[in-house]
Amino acid sequence: MVPDGLKPYLNRIADILISMAEDKVKIIPTNIVMEDFVQPAIGYYEENLDKIAPYFFIDGSLIKMIGFQQLIVSKKYQLKRDDARSAKGIDYVRECVAQIRAPKDLIKVMASWFAFDLCLTGPSFVNPSIGANIRKSYCRVGERYFDCHSCERVLCRDNLLWDLSTIVLDLDADETSLADQYALVKATLDDLGVDYRIKLSSLKGLHVNVGLPKSGGRTIFERSIHHYCLYKELKERKIPIDDNSLDPVPIIRAPYALHYKRLTPSLPIDDDTIRDGIGALKALEKLALGKRIEHGIDVVRDWDLKWNVGPSDKDVFDRLLSKWGEKARKAILREKAGGPGVRSEVGNYLGKGNSMTKDDEHAALKLLLEEGKPENLALSIIEQSRKRPPKDRSEPQTVKDTRFELQEDIPRRVLELPPPLVFLLLDNFTLKEMQDLTGAEPLRLKAQCKNTDEGMSLLFESSKLLKIYPKKWNCKSVYIGGLYSAYKYCSTADTVISVKTEQVWDRDMKILEELEKRLNEGNNELIVAHLLGLDYCKDQGLDPTGAMLILKRFIKSLLENNSNIVLTTDHSGEEFVPFFAVLRHED
Repeated sequence: MVPDGLKPYLNRIADILISMAEDKVKIIPTNIVMEDFVQPAIGYYEENLDKIAPYFFIDGSLIKMIGFQQLIVSKKYQLKRDDARSAKGIDYVRECVAQIRAPKDLIKVMASWFAFDLCLTGPSFVNPSIGANIRKSYCRVGERYFDCHSCERVLCRDNLLWDLSTIVLDLDADETSLADQYALVKATLDDLGVDYRIKLSSLKGLHVNVGLPKSGGRTIFERSIHHYCLYKELKERKIPIDDNSLDPVPIIRAPYALHYKRLTPSLPIDDDTIRDGIGALKALEKLALGKRIEHGIDVVRDWDLKWNVGPSDKDVFDRLLSKWGEKARKAILREKAGGPGVRSEVGNYLGKGNSMTKDDEHAALKLLLEEGKPENLALSIIEQSRKRPPKDRSEPQTVKDTRFELQEDIPRRVLELPPPLVFLLLDNFTLKEMQDLTGAEPLRLKAQCKNTDEGMSLLFESSKLLKIYPKKWNCKSVYIGGLYSAYKYCSTADTVISVKTEQVWDRDMKILEELEKRLNEGNNELIVAHLLGLDYCKDQGLDPTGAMLILKRFIKSLLENNSNIVLTTDHSGEEFVPFFAVLRHED
C-alpha cells in the first residue's frame, strides 16, 4: 500500500515516465567514456537485429524483460548496476518495456539509455510489464510464503510462459581454461540428461541455457525451484557456477549482444565451433576498442549457431527435485535476511577475525546460509573476516556518554543507532523549520559548515560513515542523492542510487520514490537520502509551504515503518544546526 503522503510524488513520477516513453524527455548522460562507441554499437545491432530479436519476440509479441549490466560510465564516476532492475527499480524496467512494440524498438531503448550490453530474462511472460512487479516487496518474501499458487494477484500468477521460459546460468573462467571449462560443463550436463546450449560470454566466461521440463509447472515460484535444484546439483559436481538461483527473474546477456567493456559479441558454440569462437574473440581483443565492433559485425554475419533449447526430460528434474526440492523451498521461502528480529549470532564468530578456528568458520557458514545468503557470498564474508584482527568485545560507549555538541559529532551519534535506519539530510534547514516539520524542538549543534560541499564532506567523506556503519552493524549502506554528491562524498556506500534531472522537484521526487522502494523491501540497512527542495525555494524566493507540507506527509509515512529516523542538515546559515532523531526500535 502506497502511503498517502507519497502519492503526489509517485503520480508526478508516472507523468515523467510517460513523457520519456513519448520521447518528450531526453535522457542524455554527460561525460560518457564509451560514448564514442554508442553509435557504432547501435549500427552493430541494426546489422544483426534479425539474429537477436527472436530471443525477445514470439509471433511479434515481446515475451522477455530487458536489462543492461551498465548504463552510465562517467569519466570520474562509475555508476555500477549489479542488475539494472535493482538499481533503477520497477520503473526502469517498465519504461524499457513500455517503449518496445517491435524489434527495432530494442535499438531505440539502447540509444536512449546509452547502453549496448543487451540482456534478457530467463523467464518469459505473456505481459513483461506485469512481470516487472516481481521482486521481494511485491511478493512479500519474509511476510508470507513466496508461493504464486496462494497469491491473490491472478494476472501476475498466470503471466509466466512456462514452455518458453528457461534456466540461465553464468560461469566465470580464465581465458586459458575456457575450452576445458566448456568440456567439463558439457560432460556434466550430458550426464544429467538436460537439454542445453552454451555460448561464450566473452573470453572470461560461459553462459548456459537449460530447458525446463514440459508440464513441470506454471509459475515463477516453480521455475525458481527448478533453477535452485539444478544449481545445487552443479555445485555438488564442482562446476564453478555463479549463484543467481534466488533471483526470481534472473537476467543474462542476450546471444550476439555486445559485452559492455570488451565490445565483443556473445557467441553460441558447440563442439565444432568452440575453438573457432575463442579464436574469433581473441582476434577481436587484439584490436583497439574502436575497431572491435566493426570487425564483430563480420564475425557475427557468418556465425549461424542458435542458443534456443527445447524441454528437458521430466524424469531428470524429478530426480533433482527429490534430492534438492526441500532445500530449494527453504531457501526460496526464506525470511528477510538480517531484518528486525531475524538477527543471528554469526557476528560472534566473524568478530574473532584472524583468530577464527575451523569450527568457528563452519558455524559462521551455517548461520550465514540460514540467513539466506548465497554460498559464494557467505564464503567471501568469512574470508574477508579472517583477514581482520579480532574485534574489541568490550562494552560500547552508550549514547548518553557520547559528546554531542558540534555538527561533527553527528556521524558518531548515528553510529550508535541500530539499523534499519533512515538518515534524511534536508539541505539548508534551520532550527525553526525542523521544529515546524517535526512538531518538537530539535537538538542544537554548533554549526561548522557554511555550504553543502562542506556539510557533505564533514558528515560522510571525513567520517567514512557509509563505510564504518555497515561494518559495525553487519548490514548494508545506501546513498540516494545527486550524481555529484554520490561520486565526491558518498561513493563508499554499498549501493549508490544517483539521480540527475534538470528540475530540483523532479530530483527530490525521484529520491523519495527510490527511498520508499528500499523501505518496502524491508532490508536491514542504513539509507541516506539528500533532499534539496527547501533550499531551492529559498534560493528562488518561492513560498516553501508546499515543500514543507510534502515533507510532513512523508515523515508521517516514515513513522509507519519500523526504521529508526534521523533528520538533520548540511548547513543552516545560523549559529546552530538542528538534529532530530526518532528511535523506533533498539538493538
